[in-house]
Amino acid sequence: MDRTDPRTTYDDLYEAKQRHEVEPERFDELVDGEPFTTGWVTVASVLDGEGRILLIYDEDDGSWMLPGGTLQHGESLTESVVREVGEEAGVDIVPERPHSAIESVCTDGERSAAFTVVGFEATPVSTTVGSDLGVEDESITDAAWFSELPEALFARDHAEALFERTRSRV
Repeated sequence: MDRTDPRTTYDDLYEAKQRHEVEPERFDELVDGEPFTTGWVTVASVLDGEGRILLIYDEDDGSWMLPGGTLQHGESLTESVVREVGEEAGVDIVPERPHSAIESVCTDGERSAAFTVVGFEATPVSTTVGSDLGVEDESITDAAWFSELPEALFARDHAEALFERTRSRV
């Protein structure tokens, strides 16, 4: 299980730090969640041969987003991104390398907790999206290929940076 922080291996990553101030009650709720307990989230910029990016639609958030999610116990970062893209979009991928690392810090003024979102470049094995998207507690209703990023896009700065870095390599 390799959970090596890609910031120690790659010197050309897009990096950012996000800070979110919340009320103490909300802090307690958030830090019990998977991203904070594992410390890692993986997402993928999956590009097909035409340079289109794979996105999923989350009905609860009302936005398109990069497929990805939290590491499970015993997984490496690459194993996580392969599993997450398969679960959320029904597309098998071959991860190439990470291109971004975004540190997300949550604080209530006195306490803080953080996790890192690692963005991978990945190649699809097939461009056919699945019909059974997400897992039981997710509200993913669609997966599609885009030539340009849509307006309703979650974490736009990160998605744009990752898309541009991977698109230039296609």
